[in-house]
Amino acid sequence: MKSKEYDTTIYNNKSITKTKLILFAIIVSMLVAIMQPFAIASDTKTMATSQQSDVTKAPGVSEENAKISSDLAVENMQDVAYVLQRIREQAINIYVEATRKPVKGYDLNVVSLSKMPTNPLESQSCYLPLRKAWLVFFIGTMEPLVQILNEHVKHIDEKTKQRHLSSECIPKWCAIASDWKNSIKKLNNQLNICAAFVNDDAPMNVEVAKSAKSIDEEVTELDRILHRASKFWHDYLQKKKLGVN
Repeated sequence: MKSKEYDTTIYNNKSITKTKLILFAIIVSMLVAIMQPFAIASDTKTMATSQQSDVTKAPGVSEENAKISSDLAVENMQDVAYVLQRIREQAINIYVEATRKPVKGYDLNVVSLSKMPTNPLESQSCYLPLRKAWLVFFIGTMEPLVQILNEHVKHIDEKTKQRHLSSECIPKWCAIASDWKNSIKKLNNQLNICAAFVNDDAPMNVEVAKSAKSIDEEVTELDRILHRASKFWHDYLQKKKLGVN
């Protein structure tokens, strides 16, 4: 006959599995919602480009340069900015969860932050115990976003190298692409560190909050590199318009 302990273990395992499946379904749904604007934007811009290609062209701008401007310098980099914004939002959510304080009376004010706070953290005793389910959700949604980010950067790099850049431009672009890839690796490492804190039996609020700040710092660095890449393409296209190699 099976013991009560055995039945309890089976029940707990089923509950954990059910929770994981629910979290997985939520994450997949969010990713579909995230990727949908990309697909819509891509189809819309492709149709617009097709319709306008035979109508009018700006003087001094070749068809190839016009295509670079629309499908690379604008659309793909906007996608990168969008993904970075979503990752930053989840890092802030982790920080907010880690710095929750006891509610006084019937205070229902919910903390809503648009950027990571810079004020110093207080002692562990000031904060409410961490709710692991929320932390797992926030980290679980960031991990696939980093993979999407990596694919976007890879795509931009490949498309750029197919444009036969001048010998003067190639080193500049390679430096940007290298910094981008290294920074994504650092971001992924910070996610692993944060996940390790969450997996502790009794995760410390202050450590988790510090980790969330580190993730936000890596996103800020990636955003700087994105602006460097955007300026690179702006300058490159301006030179092409003027006929400068």
